[in-house]
Amino acid sequence: MTIELPRQSEELERLMSNRRKVGPGEVIFLEGHVGDTAFIILSGEVQVAVGTKQEDLVTINNMMAGELFGEIALLRDDYKRSATTISKDGCELLVLEKATFQKYMANADPFLRLVMDHLCKRILMWTDRVRVA
Repeated sequence: MTIELPRQSEELERLMSNRRKVGPGEVIFLEGHVGDTAFIILSGEVQVAVGTKQEDLVTINNMMAGELFGEIALLRDDYKRSATTISKDGCELLVLEKATFQKYMANADPFLRLVMDHLCKRILMWTDRVRVA
């Protein structure tokens, strides 16, 4: 399945031109590393896992076309990745740079930013529970 995002503005068209192809089994980013991008899956599947060693990884989610990931690092004060992501059989990603993400967040309604911060903290708490289990 491949997703086509609506082209509603010049900004969205510019964002859509920044794509990344990832090969099968390739790590997109590693847990604990500093993140400066978020991604939207255009095609393929991405595995999200936690753990300190490759052999100890626990899959917490499989994401498909249309889903956003990597945004939690951009919402955290330390910008650290909360999980490792791996392309399952190859994928194409839309890359969202930190500066662009932060620009949109700065213009977001304060209440919605509060809700997003709360949800981010809750996701991190659940991720930590899986990591410890």
